[in-house]
Amino acid sequence: MKPLTINEWQALDANSRSDWRQRIEAELSDCIEITNTSAFSRRTLERTESESSRNQVLSGLPYAVKDLFNLAGHPTHASSILPILLERSASEDAAIVQRMQQLGGCCVAKTQMNEFAYGLSGENPHYGDCPHPKLPDCLSGGSSSGSAYAVAAGYLPLAFGTDTGGSIRLPSAWCGIYGIRWTPGYYMQGAMPLAQSFDTMGWFTRTADEMATVIAAWFELEASPHTSPISGRAFFPQHLLTPESHKATVQLAEKLELTIEQDMPRLSALLEPCQLAFNVLQSQEAYQFHHEWLEKYGANYDPKVKARILRGQAWTEAEVQTAQDTRLQIRNWFDAYFCEHDYLAMPICPGPTLPVDQASPKLREQTLQLTTAASLAGLPALSVPVWIDSTRSVGIQFIFKDPTPTVPLALLDLCKSI
Repeated sequence: MKPLTINEWQALDANSRSDWRQRIEAELSDCIEITNTSAFSRRTLERTESESSRNQVLSGLPYAVKDLFNLAGHPTHASSILPILLERSASEDAAIVQRMQQLGGCCVAKTQMNEFAYGLSGENPHYGDCPHPKLPDCLSGGSSSGSAYAVAAGYLPLAFGTDTGGSIRLPSAWCGIYGIRWTPGYYMQGAMPLAQSFDTMGWFTRTADEMATVIAAWFELEASPHTSPISGRAFFPQHLLTPESHKATVQLAEKLELTIEQDMPRLSALLEPCQLAFNVLQSQEAYQFHHEWLEKYGANYDPKVKARILRGQAWTEAEVQTAQDTRLQIRNWFDAYFCEHDYLAMPICPGPTLPVDQASPKLREQTLQLTTAASLAGLPALSVPVWIDSTRSVGIQFIFKDPTPTVPLALLDLCKSI
């Protein structure tokens, strides 16, 4: 069936909405059974449209949430097989689900992910790797892999994920869709943490129009709010990008009439230290959350995830202090930058998706050099796809200062022309 956009959904009457939602739920089940992609949780859910929400923009809209967010009466597995998580159900909905209920949305599924959100690839040894929506042998990006797949493959118009070090931004880039991450703690109540001081929530849509629609609805703005002029700079560090990625990214930036800086020396010098600092601080926080489970259920963890978490107990006091110093330096840099500009545009990833067997630690390190400056500074970012050809894409992240709709809506106005 042809997927509906959010705007097309708004035009449907109540009976047509109900019929379409049932067909989508059937497609989700078929996707799991036929392709065994593990993009979706097998715990398909059904939420009904409330009488009070039927005149709202997102009324009855089916959406999915990453399997980190609680849904009352359902378990939150974080795509793991830990017995303690398989055996218990959430007592109440996560904050984002409560907010979507206020806006009239209907949660129909939970989506798969890298176990405990500790990965950027979409791989999961327990439930299967989430594939790329156009290149089934390639990676979708993670850790919010299933949510990105659900939207990019056309099963749902909206899905929620989390981003700690790039887990919304990278799947957005590789799957060729729009994504947004907000700020640490914002609507994160009722979500299982990975590294709480870095964890952010956000969502995916297929188009700029749909992203603008959801942002406007979330902040209860008029359907097409007026946007103000904004200014910013674009910086594309060529040494971290493949030639085809750099070429496509610069071409899109020129089409959007962005001001491109050939070099930003201080920021450039901080990119690798940011990646190193993030690895230290993220793993330290993850270990603090997981250490008791590791003692009891260590054999049930994905070995790669377990190794990343266990690093958190091994850092020296000097290494932690250096990481904290780097975090302060990048925050200070952004504070000064945002005194003069509204956004900073940067690449999300070195290049397009790769086959699973070509994923490497070096790729992870290079990606984190591009994503962790925003993570360490606790800043929101809008992800915009950049197509290299008909099946492969990368992305630009527009980093901005405050979790308000002004800058992303203005940027999305620009993107509607591409």
